[in-house]
Amino acid sequence: MTAALTLTLSACGSDGKEEKPDAGRSAQGNSRDKQDSQAKQDSPPKQSDNSKVIATLKGQAGIILDITSATRSAGGFVTVHGNLKNTGQGKYYDTQQWSGPELDVIRGAGGSSLGGATLVDEKEKKRYYTLRDTENRPLASVGMAIIEPNSEQKVFMQFPAPPKTTSQVDLQIPSFQSVALTLTDG
Repeated sequence: MTAALTLTLSACGSDGKEEKPDAGRSAQGNSRDKQDSQAKQDSPPKQSDNSKVIATLKGQAGIILDITSATRSAGGFVTVHGNLKNTGQGKYYDTQQWSGPELDVIRGAGGSSLGGATLVDEKEKKRYYTLRDTENRPLASVGMAIIEPNSEQKVFMQFPAPPKTTSQVDLQIPSFQSVALTLTDG
């Protein structure tokens, strides 16, 4: 019976996308590469030491997001850094709405994230959604199912950059008040 179960399990799980290890790499090496890639995606881009608050978004039940930078990079994207705080007395559970309504973002993030954030360019009349990686995970802070009372955590979001002629955008996150941000060049 063990042999039959082993044979059955080895035949399962193929989705038609066969992974081919690079020449000179083992399949185990590819597994490590995937873990490294996941770890890089889960960790935010380096945040500047400047912790000066440039804008504050107020959410529900004492949730506050202090924005510390909104930087346009030469690579064609904008990175927004901030500190998410629960100034309330109780745990905050309603974080799922921050992921926005897109099911792909919710699935890709594995739950709650800031993937529902958008930058709005009023001048050009365009909305920019958070960037996604090749597996449709948002390039934003993830894994925020519960925000503990009196806690603070660093967060980030990345967006496509608006044209260089645009220097001000509105940051919108579901359940937060929107706020105007002035973009700086990084």
